[in-house]
Amino acid sequence: MSTFRRVVQAVAVGAVATVLLAGCGAPAPPPLEPRQVAAPVVDDPAQPCVREAPAADAGVAPPAAPIGLDVRFDRATNVIDVVGGTGVTLPAIAAEVGDPAALREVNPGEWLLGADLVVRGGAELQITTPEVRWLKLSSEPGRFVSVDALGGKLDVTGSCVTSWNDAQGSVDTAYDDGRSFLLARDGAQMTIDHAELHYLGHGDVESYGLSWRTAGTGGGITDSIVSNLYYGLYTYEVSGLSVLDNEFRNNVLYGIDPHTGSAKLDIERNVVHDNGKHGIILAEDCVDSVIRDNLVYRNAHHGIVLYLRSDRNLVEGNETFDNSAQGININESGANTLRDNKVYDNGETGVGVTQLAQGNVVEGNQLRGNQQDGLRVVSESAATTVHDNVIAGNARYGLYVDTSGAVEVAGNTITDNASGIMSTGAPVAPANANDVSGNKQADVVEDKG
Repeated sequence: MSTFRRVVQAVAVGAVATVLLAGCGAPAPPPLEPRQVAAPVVDDPAQPCVREAPAADAGVAPPAAPIGLDVRFDRATNVIDVVGGTGVTLPAIAAEVGDPAALREVNPGEWLLGADLVVRGGAELQITTPEVRWLKLSSEPGRFVSVDALGGKLDVTGSCVTSWNDAQGSVDTAYDDGRSFLLARDGAQMTIDHAELHYLGHGDVESYGLSWRTAGTGGGITDSIVSNLYYGLYTYEVSGLSVLDNEFRNNVLYGIDPHTGSAKLDIERNVVHDNGKHGIILAEDCVDSVIRDNLVYRNAHHGIVLYLRSDRNLVEGNETFDNSAQGININESGANTLRDNKVYDNGETGVGVTQLAQGNVVEGNQLRGNQQDGLRVVSESAATTVHDNVIAGNARYGLYVDTSGAVEVAGNTITDNASGIMSTGAPVAPANANDVSGNKQADVVEDKG
């Protein structure tokens, strides 16, 4: 074959995906340096809090007394209701309740909650250091308590919150028989900052560990550590939540799981690793959100997922690697943009666009060193745009196309893969240029069925 350009179609039947190969090839892309990360964290159930809590400052006055405090304790149901008051604190609640079994300070700054604590609309509860360094939520087989903001306001600042089995002297590691949790719903505002949340939640609805639910509920979590929850974070029909600069690790299933009708979420600069399923997943009608500059690695399935009508989201600047399956997966979702991500060394494919995915854009990414393909566009996905990516060093195909929907491929560098492009379908007139060269077995493999 001559050294001038060779034109090959890379598309399934009925699709329009054109590939222009440069026979002499462009210079090889510079290497991608894998990020060095620490070994998986081994948590201590007896001492789960890992940050050093600030000590009380003798020169700082204690918090002011709450204004308008209204606390009611029902011993029959074992529920503490905070129905009114601003600046409400745990010491103020304990003084009102007067029952150490329900709430008491067991050591300086260390509190044990033995009753459900509910913050109603109009009330504001502050859990903060150094007054509360560690809040232990009583949790043992068949019996556990929760903190629920039901229309009220809950702020957790600097404190560590965990489940606790007092008889065993450790957190509750057995989530299958119920476990303590935090919940905000019914228009509540729950804000968590520079805190720790460990060993919370179980599989019942609203009880996943850390949840925001229902329209009008809001707040966010920043600069916090979330580990060993059932779901690290869960939302339902919530809009505008901020999830910034946190670590989500060792959670039973997902790290970050916005769900069902959640929108306009800001998920940025989080480190999401070693979770039991996906790292970050937007699932079922989660739209108009940003997933940016996160590190997502060593999760037991995919790194980042957009699933089932999770449309018009921006996935940008993330680094997702060493996940057991795909680095990024788009499944039955449309009009999403994947831009400037580094997706490498994943156990399967780098980026998968699959099922009924429609109108997604994959541009400017580095898809490298994955154990299957760099990019898969398959099933009934349609109108996929693949522009200006570096797709290199993948163990099977750089680009695998098997769909009846249109795929536009232009400006990509596809090199040093086992094979550059695998496609099905009949060739059509080419229109867009790519550099496809230097692949080990073949630059293009066509399977016409």
